[in-house]
Amino acid sequence: STFTELLPLAAVIAISPVPVLAVIMMLLTERERTNPLAFLAGWVCILTVLVAAALLSGVDSVSTTPSRTVAIVFVVVAVVLLALAIHEWRLRPKHGEPHKIEPWMKFLHTVTPLRAFALGVGLVIIAVKDLLSALQAGAVIHGDSLALGQTIAAAVFFIGFSSVLIIAPIAVAAVFGERSVPTLHRWREWLERHGRLVLACLFGLIALLLLLQGLSVLL
Repeated sequence: STFTELLPLAAVIAISPVPVLAVIMMLLTERERTNPLAFLAGWVCILTVLVAAALLSGVDSVSTTPSRTVAIVFVVVAVVLLALAIHEWRLRPKHGEPHKIEPWMKFLHTVTPLRAFALGVGLVIIAVKDLLSALQAGAVIHGDSLALGQTIAAAVFFIGFSSVLIIAPIAVAAVFGERSVPTLHRWREWLERHGRLVLACLFGLIALLLLLQGLSVLL
């Protein structure tokens, strides 16, 4: 049951086009070996810290019915996420319209390994959904009162599944070398074109879930 609870939380983090696009673009730069690994290390480190913090704090799973105050916060956050979903939807490239290269994408061409590590940490922290999902995962693991080995296995499962779409292009590049370049270019172009649409759908789904949970308490 623990793994069943952790799976959707990990999926929320994994289905994020920005970090995946960042790794793919790093794989197409001069430091195609060190930067993606540094980014992955930062990503895994911050997820580990967040899960461990929730575990060590002794907080039980917050999957129970929220209080009225928390329910109000859920509704407010849901409204903000809906606004972000609409914003991302409106900025998506229209059919036949060339997609724009974002400024942060250009930054990735000159990033150092240390900055790549910091970027991996920062993308989890600034993405509230990722931050909250990691803390919730730690709370779920703690609330299920698992043995030490099972606790470690659950944490590794969560962090691994959360990172699977980042690990995939790194693994493809490592296995196929230069032959992976055309594939990476296709993935990059798809994410550049459809990344905002994916974010809009993700924000909208999370907003709907929060809104339903909040209104179920307030009404």
